[in-house]
Amino acid sequence: MSSLATGNPGPSPSSEQLTTWLKERIAAHLDLSADDIRTDEPLGSYGLDSIYALTVVAEIEDHTGVSLEPTVMWDEPTVEGLVAVIAAELPLAA
Repeated sequence: MSSLATGNPGPSPSSEQLTTWLKERIAAHLDLSADDIRTDEPLGSYGLDSIYALTVVAEIEDHTGVSLEPTVMWDEPTVEGLVAVIAAELPLAA
């Protein structure tokens, strides 16, 4: 189970936590191991199609509370890029 939890009022997750969680979610949709997902590889190269991309965006929003444009997966097609976008939108830890 991921350390990110919906509705958790605690501090914002770190970039490392976001990366781990995002790799796990993407891998689950692609029936791969999270270890197989490179953070610098375009997600399309793994076969992530538009339906799964939109699903992942919705999951990101549900788990982080960050509202993202539906096109974010095309604008930032790597895990690294997505984590940077998410982290920039999260409130700073108190």
